[in-house]
Amino acid sequence: MVLCNTTRNRTLTSKPLPAMAPNDADVTARFNLLVDQQALLSSGHLETLHKQWLGPQGIFATFSAEIDRLGRQAPALDEVDMLADDARAHLAERAVVFALAKSNRRSAVVNPFRGLSREALCCVVFDDSGVYTLVERYAAYEAMRQCDSDFFIKLIATTRGVVERRIVFRGLLEHYDRLLPVEKSIYPDAYRETQQAHLDREEVLYGPLMLADNLVVLLQTISPVELLEQVRPAEKSLR
Repeated sequence: MVLCNTTRNRTLTSKPLPAMAPNDADVTARFNLLVDQQALLSSGHLETLHKQWLGPQGIFATFSAEIDRLGRQAPALDEVDMLADDARAHLAERAVVFALAKSNRRSAVVNPFRGLSREALCCVVFDDSGVYTLVERYAAYEAMRQCDSDFFIKLIATTRGVVERRIVFRGLLEHYDRLLPVEKSIYPDAYRETQQAHLDREEVLYGPLMLADNLVVLLQTISPVELLEQVRPAEKSLR
């Protein structure tokens, strides 16, 4: 995750990775490689990279502003025209259409990276090998933001009409544990310990939170209300 795709500036990947497929079996290995590589960087370096790419004046924000101003003529899109492989060019062009639609220059379209797991999206967003164009990384970043937003909306919905907050604190911990070191770099040092303490306190009051799967999976298959109904029996037994 660097300012340009040059050998001198590559810091988070050691070799180019092939383009990501929606059902790529190597996602876990790719993601773990990113974790290991970023873990070697200092906290200050990670914070700088976060600011450079994800900050309000970062590369993705600057890219979005350039698309807003110049549309398809934006210089940041020039690299798409240099892709020789037809499949790669097709995916990149779909990302271009998405970026133009997001700036209201085209009709709304589906993000080509929609549906990928958060880990798979990270492998696009934070890969600096040069395999992915900036517009693809931007589209993957927007898909990742939407994925997080959808999760937190559902997570917060589990607090309606109830006093206990076991699900919320479990969700905050699960989400944090899925982040890359560069994403964690902006969190307070004791963030995880604080959320775990909140969850521990809630479980003392309402009992251990027993779930059939992690919350990301559960909230993709059942509604927040249905999830609440599953945990309420344990709560009622303590009254």
